[in-house]
Amino acid sequence: MPKIELPYEGSFAENRPKGVAICVPSNDMVHADFAMCLAALTYSTRMPIAILNTKGSLVVTNRNALVDQAAALNCEWLLFLDSDLLFPRDTIPRLLAHDKDIVGATYCKRVPPYEVLGRTLDGERLEAASGLVEVSGLPTGCLLIRRSVFEHLQRPYFRTPAHEDNEVPGLPAHIEGEDYYFCRVARDAGFSVWLDVDLTMQTGHIGQQVFQIPNHEEVIADAEGRIQLAH
Repeated sequence: MPKIELPYEGSFAENRPKGVAICVPSNDMVHADFAMCLAALTYSTRMPIAILNTKGSLVVTNRNALVDQAAALNCEWLLFLDSDLLFPRDTIPRLLAHDKDIVGATYCKRVPPYEVLGRTLDGERLEAASGLVEVSGLPTGCLLIRRSVFEHLQRPYFRTPAHEDNEVPGLPAHIEGEDYYFCRVARDAGFSVWLDVDLTMQTGHIGQQVFQIPNHEEVIADAEGRIQLAH
């Protein structure tokens, strides 16, 4: 199969001004609502951007490859966006305005009790707040990272290490997510991780829900109740 030259390769990549690489790891398909958000964000962002995508089932491999692609483009910033999120069109300027090396929004899990992802500085779960809050870890679904951060970290930048009981103080044996791993080693290297709470309130996590026909007797009872109310 012939090699297809991507628009960010060759002389374009060498001469393009520094900007933001929008890094999207995915499988073969992305959600339509995500695509519409990405289109609106791209149209509204008044600065050089590159949209990068790596496809595959291993998100760790995808994220590490995206860092290399952004470096090849000489991008100053990487904005990781997961393909199952919704976000405002002004996400990039809002995150850049904080002038932080690592800053992003978070979102809730898609299963009850819909816990908010991320950890406070003392390792507790995040609670409602406002403004800009320093945290110990965030998911990577909407995370802006200054590219120079990676120059201070060992490769691979994203990993999923296994931990024994209490190897991480207070936690049982577990496999650490690549997002929390990155935040942990970045903080160990002297960087801070920041949460934009206001942007978080405008960020959504796309999921699925099953709709079933209700019990037949309940449908009849509900209909009879509506008829009585009408009279």
